[in-house]
Amino acid sequence: MISAYAKQTAKRTHRVAVGPWSDLALHTIGWRAFQDLCSQLCEVVLRRPVEIFREAQDGGQDAVLLIPGDGASAPAIGTVQVKHSSDAAKALRASDIAAELESVARLVAEGQADTYIFMTNMSVDARVALEIRRRLRAIGVRKPHILGRQYVVRSIRSSARLRAMVPQVYGLGDLTAILDERMTQQSRALLEHWIPKLKRYVPTRAHREAVKAITEHGFVLLLGNPSSGKSAIGAILSTIASENPDSTVLILTSPRDFEKGWNPNDPGRFFWIDDAFGPNVVREDYVQDWASAFSKLRAAVAHGNRFLLTSRKHIYEAARLRLGQRNLAEFINGRAVVDVGALSITEKAQILYNHVNYGSQSQSWKSSVKPHLDAVAAVEAFLPGIAERLGDPNFTKSLAPREASLVQFMQDPREHLVDTINALDETLRAALVLVYVHRGAFNLETADAQAIAAVAELTGISRSRILDSFAELRGSFLKASGTGQAMLWSFAHPTIADALTKILREKSHMMEALLRGATVDTILTGFMSEGAGAIEDALSIPTNLNETLVARLAETPDETQINWSLFSFLSWRASDQVVERIAKLKPDILTRKAWVTDYIVDSPKLTAHARIHRLGLLADDLRERDAMALEEAALNELDLSFLDSEEMLGLIPPQRLVRLGMELRTRKLPDIEDRILELAGEADLDEDPESHFEKIVDAINRLEDMEIDPDGKVLIEDARTKIKASVKDLIERKEQRDSVDDDESDWTHLVTNSATPASSPTKTSNSGARSIFEDVDQN
Repeated sequence: MISAYAKQTAKRTHRVAVGPWSDLALHTIGWRAFQDLCSQLCEVVLRRPVEIFREAQDGGQDAVLLIPGDGASAPAIGTVQVKHSSDAAKALRASDIAAELESVARLVAEGQADTYIFMTNMSVDARVALEIRRRLRAIGVRKPHILGRQYVVRSIRSSARLRAMVPQVYGLGDLTAILDERMTQQSRALLEHWIPKLKRYVPTRAHREAVKAITEHGFVLLLGNPSSGKSAIGAILSTIASENPDSTVLILTSPRDFEKGWNPNDPGRFFWIDDAFGPNVVREDYVQDWASAFSKLRAAVAHGNRFLLTSRKHIYEAARLRLGQRNLAEFINGRAVVDVGALSITEKAQILYNHVNYGSQSQSWKSSVKPHLDAVAAVEAFLPGIAERLGDPNFTKSLAPREASLVQFMQDPREHLVDTINALDETLRAALVLVYVHRGAFNLETADAQAIAAVAELTGISRSRILDSFAELRGSFLKASGTGQAMLWSFAHPTIADALTKILREKSHMMEALLRGATVDTILTGFMSEGAGAIEDALSIPTNLNETLVARLAETPDETQINWSLFSFLSWRASDQVVERIAKLKPDILTRKAWVTDYIVDSPKLTAHARIHRLGLLADDLRERDAMALEEAALNELDLSFLDSEEMLGLIPPQRLVRLGMELRTRKLPDIEDRILELAGEADLDEDPESHFEKIVDAINRLEDMEIDPDGKVLIEDARTKIKASVKDLIERKEQRDSVDDDESDWTHLVTNSATPASSPTKTSNSGARSIFEDVDQN
């Protein structure tokens, strides 16, 4: 009997879960994905070890079960056979088993089918199941089982662990059947965008490794190039985490948001921080924030919170160098870092199948490209995000359905995306540019009026027409959250911003208007001036626009956070000509306050001052303050990191630099053991024990590299011995504390089975074996 949906009234806020017999669209997932689902069902629900055989060599067995004996008898062998149909209305008939009976009889004779399980996504009537079981018993099967769509759906709905193993089921039906009202408003807003995509999701090795890392360490960092699927894993794991009745999912955009959102009294929070170190280029302010926030993150993990961070590879590499030993140890040694881009050929094929199968392409287009999809899946640089575009006609209008064109689309997607954006109506392109100049997040309530006016002037299209065109881009190029004027518009994928960067680089006549229209924050974090070096994915401002750039920099408001970005721009993104011009035009900018860094060498303000001093433009009073700051860092914090920077050393007059070296040797080195004991006594046990002594270790290493007397070398060795002893003591204290602490949160619903079913390799269409794309055009 099928359970009825409970009716909701207008006054009720409680959402009733869909009954266990309600349908999921299993007919849409394809034969390969359904077979993998059934193997996971055997592992998770039936709790039987499963072995999967290669397609076309399975001998009539899609999977083999090991059935434990009763103690007196040996374990029996069971066979699982799977049959999938793309017809949602099809019901199993007794005759459907006829073709299998000869193979089953042979398996019985070989002792391989004591138990025979026939699983299908078709509905099964009781009388049909009875007749099939009768036929199976007649040829020697002792325990026949016929499991149809109702059983599979009920298993999915009743097992959170099965859904974690095969998370694409989240997109097969009404999400209210799986998630209840305990999700946070933020995660609802996120999932509103992701729900249509969840049914296309393929759980990859990276997915399983991410779950394992979160389970073992409490956090994971997903690294990958644009379109590699980092955000998809983040959305899936956030969805799974939200099933825990005691958990709260928070989707954040920066480390500062985490510090605001962490509540020590709420142990069940799951934090997803996408583009944790910057969206398109490294954000120096994010790096600095993480340097101090990582200790809080450890404390939050100790209280039962969990974290998922994502980043582009090149952005994290830049951040990693700046973080140094202030990084999490599990990120440094790679134990909690997952490379999302390492996909097997089978994973690539299933991802491509799902996006084409579920995409909005016409049936005829799917049929025309079907013979070439194996070649596309075999592309070494295959990206899930590009596979998604193949399922969207908005991105393939000028793409010929030929193998060479399709393979080229996957190998070099940016060029095609550039062509696609250039082919859009001018009004639609203007809307994309308007989002771009607002750092990829446009909200009419908080939008920069000057930026809107500049884009309108640049394109010759009225403000109202540009704003009205946003709706046309929704779902393809843009995504939206919220309602009314509070609606936030952002790019559907970061590669769209990358393509716009490339387009704008090649259209120099647009740069001045764009520079005038972009928000100051966009300029400081996403642009660079020509001659400042090469920063991947940053928009380069040509030299002939230096005056326009300087004028915009001079408009920067005096706020601590944006001052940090301004000094970072002057330190690492501006040419000498721009730095010299701003120092002359607006010298008072150099006196502004900015955040203090853990290591003084990382201070963008001091770095900018040192650069300006090299150019001969730093005021004497500022140089004096900077010299004192460096001396105090060395003597009070044993922070000698600036010794590697010739420009920073130049801020200290030569005589004072010599005196500083003498004070370090005669006054600070003899007292270093006391400082070690002091740090050990103040240590936070949630942090890595060695992290408390990083500055001292760095300092004594630098002192040892200098010409130092024998007595000084003895003091250095004694300090190293004391540090080792202190680290050992902290480890013992931490273990003792942890041994009596209870884990307040249950995250076992994220644990996956370590046994991953082996999948058959993708077959090319002319190999004589069954291709995964065989039924890609049947839905």
